[in-house]
Amino acid sequence: MTEQIERPEMLTTRRFWNANPCGARGSYEDLKAQRYAMEPWVPQELRAIAATRPRALLEVGCGQGVDSIELCSLLPAESSYVGIDYSENSGAAARANAAACRDKLAVTPSYQVGNAEALHFEDAQFDAVYSMGVLHHTHDERRAIAEVRRVLHPQGTAYIALYRKPSIKVGIAQGLRLLQRNADFVFRTDRSIYSLIKRFGTSSKLFGTMFHECFGVPYLKWYNRREIESLFSEFSQVSLKIYGANLGRFSRGGNRETPTGYFWYITASK
Repeated sequence: MTEQIERPEMLTTRRFWNANPCGARGSYEDLKAQRYAMEPWVPQELRAIAATRPRALLEVGCGQGVDSIELCSLLPAESSYVGIDYSENSGAAARANAAACRDKLAVTPSYQVGNAEALHFEDAQFDAVYSMGVLHHTHDERRAIAEVRRVLHPQGTAYIALYRKPSIKVGIAQGLRLLQRNADFVFRTDRSIYSLIKRFGTSSKLFGTMFHECFGVPYLKWYNRREIESLFSEFSQVSLKIYGANLGRFSRGGNRETPTGYFWYITASK
């Protein structure tokens, strides 16, 4: 296991997600509807992961538990699921949502507080590791991906979604993020646009909570194909898909691959 070290910027990340668990507010059904309206391609990939019948599955960045509940309803009863999140409040929300959905679960999920850059698990413990839109918010994503590989069984597989460069949606967010840094420098403030967003609302039909999240967290990264290949170079086999409708729920065919999408979906075999 890797030693856990909490840097100041990591504490800022924890505080943000504790105050703003990822996704909508309300019941599990509300959370599920919002998540899969924004990312309709995710359920089909969850079904594909469950179809591999992993004995032990780890989710890095479980948030409020939407994907974990779907996975635990699809996995065979002999499987196990562990979800970690850096936010204690997200883990608590995931446990509450799973408890409300216990009748549909084939596997009982275990939720824990954990750091993606220093996973508190032994080597080769999991057959599958899943992480949806999380590691691009880390300080050291290379270290986090190395940790994913470390905890995978020798024949294990990682399923990772990361923001893609170039893409319209993330490009807009990066431009506005630069504007915020400049405004903060000029006016000697901290996360000035984030403060405005909190005042006027944190979600929209077009972009969901993306701008709220990107202004509030210390890190928002995106990657071109060469950078993805470098990040996953230690894996024996890597395949890439591109997903994500840049106009969110207003786009058609959001569950299909698209050359202009804003997510890389990486399947990497150890």
